[in-house]
Amino acid sequence: MHVYPRIIPVLLLEGERLVKTIGFDDPRYVGDPVNVISIFNDLEVDEIMLIDIGAARNREPADLELLRRISSECFIPLAYGGGVTTSAQAERIITAGFEKIVVNTALLEQPEEVTAMVAALGSQAIIGAVDVRRDDEGYRTYTRGGSAGGDYDLEDWLETAARIGVGEVMVTSIDREGTRRGFDLELIRDVAEAVPVPVIAHGGAGSRADLVMPIEHSGASAVAVGTQFVMQAGRDSVLINYPSRAQIDDLFRHLAEGSADMAASAAIEHEVDLAAADAYLSRDDVCTRCLISSDVPGASFDASGVCYYCHLHDSLDRQYPIGETSERALDRFVEELKLAGRGKQYDCIMGVSGGTDSSYLAHLLVSKGVRPLAVHFDNTWNSPTATSNIFAVLEKLGVDLETYVVDNAEYDDIYRSFMLAGVKDIEAPTDIGFMGVLYRAAEKHGIRHIVEGHSFRTEGISPMGWLYMDGGYIRGVHRRFGRLPMRTYPNLDFGNFVKWSAFSRIQRTRPLYWIDYNKEAAKRFLAEEFGWKWYGGHHLENRFTAFYHTYFLPTRFGINFRQIELSALIRSGQLDRRIAAGQFVEPRVGDPELIAMVKKRLGFTDAEFEHVMTMPRKSYTDYPTYKRRFELLRPFFWLMWKLNRVPKSFYVKFCLPRRT
Repeated sequence: MHVYPRIIPVLLLEGERLVKTIGFDDPRYVGDPVNVISIFNDLEVDEIMLIDIGAARNREPADLELLRRISSECFIPLAYGGGVTTSAQAERIITAGFEKIVVNTALLEQPEEVTAMVAALGSQAIIGAVDVRRDDEGYRTYTRGGSAGGDYDLEDWLETAARIGVGEVMVTSIDREGTRRGFDLELIRDVAEAVPVPVIAHGGAGSRADLVMPIEHSGASAVAVGTQFVMQAGRDSVLINYPSRAQIDDLFRHLAEGSADMAASAAIEHEVDLAAADAYLSRDDVCTRCLISSDVPGASFDASGVCYYCHLHDSLDRQYPIGETSERALDRFVEELKLAGRGKQYDCIMGVSGGTDSSYLAHLLVSKGVRPLAVHFDNTWNSPTATSNIFAVLEKLGVDLETYVVDNAEYDDIYRSFMLAGVKDIEAPTDIGFMGVLYRAAEKHGIRHIVEGHSFRTEGISPMGWLYMDGGYIRGVHRRFGRLPMRTYPNLDFGNFVKWSAFSRIQRTRPLYWIDYNKEAAKRFLAEEFGWKWYGGHHLENRFTAFYHTYFLPTRFGINFRQIELSALIRSGQLDRRIAAGQFVEPRVGDPELIAMVKKRLGFTDAEFEHVMTMPRKSYTDYPTYKRRFELLRPFFWLMWKLNRVPKSFYVKFCLPRRT
């Protein structure tokens, strides 16, 4: 049986928020503990260490209700540390669903209580955690979350821990914690040589390669890592990630036969019901070229039975013809980016989600010498696949990432508001928030170019009647149904939108329009080159988006959004129309676990959820929006489109009168 080295994520709890620190200071919010742990559930993690830094400093008892809520969502063994001072407290935490207790301050101030913990729970359940700073005289230990101590030397601490009988010792270099400068290998070696129990190294891991050093060169039996598993790079890049089993094996040069499958097939291969496909295509109300049916808003057919969206595709195809012309256009744009980036750290802002298009766009830009800053909007519903893909692609390309994390309770309240509003557009907050973050990043860094990973040849254009979005709509619905103030949500209000597009002259460009972009080929390339993984469907890299596409829209409104993407692939010659129809008519089945997660996070009982899924349907026209403003300012936004400040799809969908 293959034994993997233990690599343990360390999560820092402050109140009910997860944070990350540098040198035990300056805590920064990284997410909701329940959601973050649910991501680690799916990442093949063996154990997690949860350290309550607020309780450690203030000697407060653990919030048992919060710990029960966390443990009920976690299928991974959990250790808890922070403010545990008595054996009775430790036993209550174990009863709440945790397997191990981490102690430091109590070991020095109340050693008899730690001795009682060992007697009651067993030494294997007690981890002694020593927090160390180096000074001119050597290593000194600190207690109360690093806020007290310094007068107790390391040797004395270790002797006390050995006498009490703790089952493991975790050694943390406060000087290195959160810095990514690498482990203090000398410190770890000293501790490993001084105690007869396994040693966990913590503090300073900067790269995946750093995970190996304490185990292979300093005698540690495990490594505990915080920043690397919740950040991509630097302080502004929250991204939950964890190496796969194959990657861990590869790091330690003990690759188990058959354990690596880094280039798994990117496409989903399955049989389709061709009889059902033929029955669908034979209908009189279906476009003779793609899959669009007459019930799609704005679908109007010409005399040959070809829909409006096919003609829109053709107009874009003429505007962006594939070949030498488009290659020259892309090269000119690349040179424009480089010229605009002279004297700056980055040439452009690039949105990333972990999906196919944004991942391939990152490769395309870097291959042409562009220096993008990747920006990610974390609405706290990321899937593990998405975060792993972002990490894998950007890490290998050497692209910096900046992540904006919205407050999870606030964002869930926005989602809840849209479901109570009775409208289709419950994913509008994500799209608007993402654009708000991209514009803010461009303004912050003084960058005039935003590049977007969208291709009309593979994604199509969403019908106005199926998805409407603008900042006024978000505000209007939330004011009507919301319970929490919008403080961290990066809304895109009308004034800022005009300012950024007109006066700041921030341009939005979609470089994939200029290339012969084949989605399946892109998936295979990304899998082989970066270990990227397919997430099961268009826009399914986010958990709430997956709920929206696979359950909410089909169940509540009878809408199957695959019609749009599959039709785009047919038009661009990437998918056979009959095969696409077979895929389209397959029923969409919601994941019960995902539905249960939505109910729980949004605070719906089963009865309340049933009510919002069956209540009278509403439209975006029933709430305040900017649509009328966009239409009145149509000449202005036509100019913005021609100046490349807004995409053509924005002008067509939002500024022209509504199509019926």
